[in-house]
Amino acid sequence: MRPMRTATLWACAPGISLLTLLLASGCPQQGTSPLASVAPTASGAPSKVRPRVVTAAPALAEMACAIDGQEHLIGVSSYCTYPASLSSLPQIGGAIDPNLEVIDGLAPDLVLLQGRHAGLEDLADRRPWRVELFRVERVQDVLSSLDRLGQLLGKPQAAARERARLEAALAVAKEGRPSTSPRVLLVFGRREGALTQLSCSGEGTFLSECLEAVGGTNCLKGLKGYPLVSTEVLVERAPDLIVELFPEPRSAEARAALRADWQALPSIPAVSKGRIAIVSGAELLLPGPRLDKTLAKLARVIAGELDVE
Repeated sequence: MRPMRTATLWACAPGISLLTLLLASGCPQQGTSPLASVAPTASGAPSKVRPRVVTAAPALAEMACAIDGQEHLIGVSSYCTYPASLSSLPQIGGAIDPNLEVIDGLAPDLVLLQGRHAGLEDLADRRPWRVELFRVERVQDVLSSLDRLGQLLGKPQAAARERARLEAALAVAKEGRPSTSPRVLLVFGRREGALTQLSCSGEGTFLSECLEAVGGTNCLKGLKGYPLVSTEVLVERAPDLIVELFPEPRSAEARAALRADWQALPSIPAVSKGRIAIVSGAELLLPGPRLDKTLAKLARVIAGELDVE
């Protein structure tokens, strides 16, 4: 009889592999993980053994660290780069192509997945692993995922503290919204030198929700997820502000070249008024405990800054 595997889907929103995250510290947490196993000590008394956790999802790895749960992580993907200490852990491949042999060798108690992977789930059916499936796409997904991880890792107090911190950041952002709401285009990928293959943040994404929290209006309302947007749609939607998002800072020359590309569409208000912002930071592309940083950077753009790092 094969071992039972439990899969739980958390957060309801369309999945995405691209896009945040952050810190918590403090006293040791009370409570134990529901995955903790019991092993005998030298005296014969039982002792709690913390669950061994593997994840290829950067958002989930960062959330685990934010709630003081890094001690549980025994394997992450090469894309799990924050905090930097994760780089010392064994790498188990990406979310799309996890290395099943490496994961099997690590003998985890718990595997955290963002989206499904048939091969890994099939292997888990033949192993004494527990698999938890997450979708972390919207702001509410981040909050509910923190709660769930707190229960899984035996860190409910740290999770509650981290959730409260992010909720406070959201409240502060909303209180500081301007009286007028510019129509904003959020771009997180395109071919440099041309306005083609523009990957944008549409309705129902954490980036769009962060934008609205700080007082902007997504000009792509009605287009859900992360659509590729044509120049015809850009002209029709006529954004007042264009925000290009990059994980790494851009040089002054690169920023000038990016803005020059937009001169091909002079009828767009953002272009004619020179309102093209370039914002950098790895947290911008990943929903997680660094949402407060994303909110702060977008608020600066709404307030008029065009170069934000």
